[in-house]
Amino acid sequence: MSIGYYGIDSENNTLPPVYGYLSSSLVSLEVSLDKIIPLIDNPQHYIAIAKQHCHSSHLLTKDEPAAMYLYTMEWGDHSFYWILNKALRDENRSALKP
Repeated sequence: MSIGYYGIDSENNTLPPVYGYLSSSLVSLEVSLDKIIPLIDNPQHYIAIAKQHCHSSHLLTKDEPAAMYLYTMEWGDHSFYWILNKALRDENRSALKP
């Protein structure tokens, strides 16, 4: 039995960390996705589904579990996790900062 990792390049590119996100203030899900939304087909539809299925609990805002839900949603070859992971592997480390 072999384990496959989909969407991961075989190259071992070491990228520098994305600095500054720990000191940034918390923003809404929509604002946090501002740079990546143009890459997603019908993003508001998927964001609405994620928010509908998530509730604020455990000291999290409603957007925090919705972000995790959105990341795990499957909708084909261009699911959010695939697009986000590709963007995170980009050499421009500040491209996704809101």
